Amino acid sequence: MARSRSQEIIARILGSRPITFNPDLAKILGSAKAGLFLSQLLYWNGKGRNPEWFYKTVKEFKEETGLSKQEQLAAQKICVEKGVLEAKRMGVPAKRHFKINKEKIIELLSRLKKSEDTQMSRNSKSDVLKPDN
Repeated sequence: MARSRSQEIIARILGSRPITFNPDLAKILGSAKAGLFLSQLLYWNGKGRNPEWFYKTVKEFKEETGLSKQEQLAAQKICVEKGVLEAKRMGVPAKRHFKINKEKIIELLSRLKKSEDTQMSRNSKSDVLKPDN
C-alpha cells in the first residue's frame, strides 16, 4: 500500500523517534503520564553500565517523551508510591537514578488482568440472563 504525500511528510517531520506506550501501565498506575514515564524507563532499563540502576536527566526525558519537569516529578511520585520504582540522586555531578521493581509491575499487571477477566465473565453472564426484546 503506497503512502500518501501527507503521510510521507508527517513521517519525515516526526523522524524515527517513536516510543512504546502500553495502556495497561497507565491503568495500574492510575495515570497516563505515569504510564508513559514508566514505559520509557522500561525501555532504558538494563542499557547502562549498572544492570539495576540507570539514570535519565529531566532534559533527556523531556526530549524523549514531551513530559515537562513537573509532569515527570508527578509521574515519578506515582511510580514510587505504587512500588514499581525507586529513585535517588547519585554520582558526581548528581543525576536522577532509577531502579525498576519488575516483580511489583508483574503483580499489578496480574491483578489488572484478573480483574478484567472477572469483569468480562460478569458481563457475559449478565448478557445471558437478559431477556430478548
